[in-house]
Formats: sequence, structure tokens, C-alpha cells
Amino acid sequence: MPLRVTYWDRENKPCPDMACTYDISPRGARIAGLRSVQEVGDIVAIERTRNHKIFCRVIWVGQPNSPNRGQVGIQSVESDRPMWGSELRDMEEIYDPISRDKDSGNLKAPAGDRNRRRRLRFLIAGTAALQNQKLSAVPTETILKDLSEQGCLVSGAHPFPTGTDLKVALSVANYDFSIKGQIRHAVQGFGTGIEFREIRKGDRQMLQFLLRRLEEEKLEESFQLEVQPV
Repeated sequence: MPLRVTYWDRENKPCPDMACTYDISPRGARIAGLRSVQEVGDIVAIERTRNHKIFCRVIWVGQPNSPNRGQVGIQSVESDRPMWGSELRDMEEIYDPISRDKDSGNLKAPAGDRNRRRRLRFLIAGTAALQNQKLSAVPTETILKDLSEQGCLVSGAHPFPTGTDLKVALSVANYDFSIKGQIRHAVQGFGTGIEFREIRKGDRQMLQFLLRRLEEEKLEESFQLEVQPV
């Protein structure tokens, strides 16, 4: 879909531009052809029609030598206003498979990691609404304990046994992700491990961006501990 985009230069003057959506999600989009925006954190105004303007934050920018070159990820900063109400109602949600290839992805666990996980997991606060994919029951709210690119750990009572295929609605750090997965293990008093199988189109880039931020924060904390005087 074509978009009118307004950004503000260093002198706070509005500058018009045009772009096109690559894919969309309820609170964001991946857009292409936006030449003016270069930095994460920039605020832009998106217009689908003249009567519908939404302010968004740039949350990732495609690297020059990556498959996402020329693309920008944006997310609405207006939580009470839907970005693509009519467009999403007219289309079915599309999910992309999550590769289990050990060489895919960006956030790999260190070699020799005792837990043998292929992806780094991060402790993080959030919620996860679990819903059986085969039933239309009301989702069960649980607490998110940790998160990786290929799975998560949740705590809280739920009726789902190991092996259940779930639709998982994650809400964490002002981001919303829709994921399909399967319960891999459940230990009373510890939590339930969920393996991700598919993620809503457009959400994976936002998830990877969030995890990169968490990795940077973790490295910064480790560095500060190392340089503290004895």
C-alpha cells in the first residue's frame, strides 16, 4: 500500500516523502522506499488517507548488506488507535515459519553453553496469552519469564498438557507479537517451556530487534561489573 510519510529534519522542519508497505501488523509495519529515515528512534507521521494520520517510531533499519536493505520497521506510538483496522479485517493473518536450522538467526548461545540451547535466552517481564489452536476458548493469561528467538518460558496455571499446539500472544516492553508454538515441557513450580514454530509476518524483525537490545544491555551490565574497583 502506498503511504505518505512526514519526517522532521534537524531544524524540526516537516519533510514529505513517499513509501510503500512490505507487510503490516496491528501496531506496525515494514516499509520500503523510504529514503529519508536512517536512524532507529526517529518519529514519523504515516498517512494511508488524508483523514488517518498515525505517529510511529522507527524501530529498525535494514543494514546495507542484508536482505532487509532499503526497508524500515515502524511501530505506532499511539496505543489507543489502530493502524490498519480495515486492512487487517479484510485479510487473514499470515505466519512465517521459524527455521530450526542451527546456523540461522543472529543471537546464538556461546559455544560450550551447558544448557545446549542454540539461541540466547533473556530474562524479561511481560505476559503471554495462551490459546489452544484447535479450540476457540478464551486465552489463558500467563507471566513471561524469559524469551529467545525460538521459544519462551512462562509461569502460571493453565490447562494445556505437553505437546499442545498453541497460539501465543506476547506483550513485552511495549511490543506485541503473535506466535504459533507447542508446549515442550512443564515443571510445577518452575514454568512451562514453549517452542516457537511460526511467527506473524512482520513480527520477526521486531522480535530480533528487541532481543538485540537485550543482548546489548546484558553486555553493558557485564562490562560495568568487570571495571568496578576491588
